[in-house]
Amino acid sequence: MISRLSLFISIVSIFVLSFFYYPKYQKSETEATISWDVSGYYIYLPAFFIHNDPLNCSFYPEILRKYKPTPDFQQAFKAPNGNYVFKYSIGHSLLMSPGFVLGHVLAKIEGHPQDGYSKPYQFGIHIWSFLVTCLGLYLLLILLRRHFDETTTAITILCISLATNYLEYSAITNSMTHNYLFALYCGLLLVTERFYQRHKWQDALLIGVIIGLMALTRPTEIIAVILPLFWGFRFSSHWLRSRLIFFKAHFSKILIAIAVTGSIGFIQLAYWKYASGEWIVYSYEKQGFSWLRPHLWDGFLSGRAGWLTYTPIMGLALAGFLELFKSKKDLFWVFLGFTVLFVYVTFAWDIWWYGGSVGQRALIQIYPVLSFPLAALITTLTSKRIGNMLISILLGLCFIYNVWLTHQAHKGGLFLAGEMTIAYLKEVIFDKSRSDEAIKLLDTKHIYTQTLQDSILLEMKTSDTTRFCLRDTVQFSPSIAFVTLSQNGWLRVSADYVVNSQEWESWRMTQLIVRLYSRGKEQNAEMIRIQRHLQPNLKKSVHIDLPISSMVDSISVTHWHADGRTQLCFDNIKATFHKGIE
Repeated sequence: MISRLSLFISIVSIFVLSFFYYPKYQKSETEATISWDVSGYYIYLPAFFIHNDPLNCSFYPEILRKYKPTPDFQQAFKAPNGNYVFKYSIGHSLLMSPGFVLGHVLAKIEGHPQDGYSKPYQFGIHIWSFLVTCLGLYLLLILLRRHFDETTTAITILCISLATNYLEYSAITNSMTHNYLFALYCGLLLVTERFYQRHKWQDALLIGVIIGLMALTRPTEIIAVILPLFWGFRFSSHWLRSRLIFFKAHFSKILIAIAVTGSIGFIQLAYWKYASGEWIVYSYEKQGFSWLRPHLWDGFLSGRAGWLTYTPIMGLALAGFLELFKSKKDLFWVFLGFTVLFVYVTFAWDIWWYGGSVGQRALIQIYPVLSFPLAALITTLTSKRIGNMLISILLGLCFIYNVWLTHQAHKGGLFLAGEMTIAYLKEVIFDKSRSDEAIKLLDTKHIYTQTLQDSILLEMKTSDTTRFCLRDTVQFSPSIAFVTLSQNGWLRVSADYVVNSQEWESWRMTQLIVRLYSRGKEQNAEMIRIQRHLQPNLKKSVHIDLPISSMVDSISVTHWHADGRTQLCFDNIKATFHKGIE
């Protein structure tokens, strides 16, 4: 059947990406399977079951030195009692445990260090995560086929698996939580529907297990309880009365689900009590939520990590809620309410871009829910000949775009996770190279690529233009002021730079900052990060361009080392004015 063919195509495509194009388990350091966030979720397993040292983590400095999963020890922090407390919740380590066991066995057989981080462990976690991917897509197939025809199911599976950033987090970065949660959401929807059909205690038990594991993996997933609680919701007093009667009739089963969810959640509380002496620990320290000012615009449409910017096909899922309302009102309200709340919580998080993310990864786990409005719209479109053409074109374009983004995130080098801007994306999309000028758009809004004509060197207010060096103990350079011509045009500020070693962390790169003033008041300020354009020990001129108005009467130029650890020296600072090309 065509839906099974689409599942086969999806799994084969993911397999090729996962094991041939970019086998992450063969990579090292921060590109390895067990690195960055994954290493934070995973650390429970080697700490408890290999090194037997979860409180002092005395084994981890050697792990950092040998495998470098993160630049420093980011996986835990010290509690007031002096013990280390792991930052991330324990749930994902439980979900990854079969891969850990497989890696431990392979390490013994193949003679690798049984330290939790050698190559067999990387492989074990990766292949187990791939199997979770297969399970998730298979469950999605079953789920969709219960509600939609073969053609719609097939197209929806291809859209989700190949034309969204699920491809990245199912094939390459598949050991993150999102891939596992995707499968759990599929299971939750299936079991919930079955519970309301059969009323079996086994289904209630499974609902409790699934929600418990989800919340133990990411605490905010507790809102998934909305799905079984309001399944089939309608705005009517009749629905409310019938649901209350149902809950009363099956109270013992509901109690089982609650008890199981609570018991699984207690695992985290028990760990916190064991490690810190407190039952409740906020392990994210200074990170938190802005409940009154969620980052909705940024989360949906920004260049940094906008959901629809990098996964545009999910715009069809949002539009499809209208079709879902027409065709499946019993699912419309619960899915819409859940989606709205989930998006609100996701984008209320202060670090709404969620680190080095290919697109907006924090929404991937609810794609099973969003597959319903997507499928509803596809059903409507495919019922007409022109709709078939439209969906084929959209799927093709989104697939090409998604594959291009995935490639650029790993081998192409044009996608820089967590640093992207709309201006930069427009400049490099489907391009083959990253020019020095284009990369400036990661920091500033403007670049000027034409040849300068009739440029005028601006006069300095200060005369100190000698060589100056920044280092860990010298973070700011003196500010140099220039007098402008009070005309509309372009300003170019340049200097000659040399750095003694490469700085890989962009937030530590030295910033060339230009501020524009009018009558003593700052009107605008823009900057670029210098080390993006430098190679160690090679002197190079770097400049920043920005438009300037006749209202600006002075500018200042300064450098901030941004807690950088390398030494950077510069001289020959100049500011020139030119009219630019109309």
